[in-house]
Amino acid sequence: MKRLTLLLCVIVMFGCTSSQKLAKPGVTQNEWSQDYYECSVQADQSIGYNAAYRTALGNAIASGNDHQRSFDSCFEAKGYRKVSSEEYEQMTGK
Repeated sequence: MKRLTLLLCVIVMFGCTSSQKLAKPGVTQNEWSQDYYECSVQADQSIGYNAAYRTALGNAIASGNDHQRSFDSCFEAKGYRKVSSEEYEQMTGK
């Protein structure tokens, strides 16, 4: 059980991090928030996401990958693009 917990922690810590961010020049915080919400809902719907029914670790990881791809595709369709963390800081000042 301890090994499974450790494996899960490693996957969460390293598997979900990225040095790329989605950015769109000139977008306001309100526009970004609305786009984020819309893409989150769309990604949830695209995989039939319901956290109450998640039982297997493998299923959760696979669904998480599909969810992220759907979310990224939605953001890219709205004009965002993946940039490095450094480029993101230059674009946004954050």
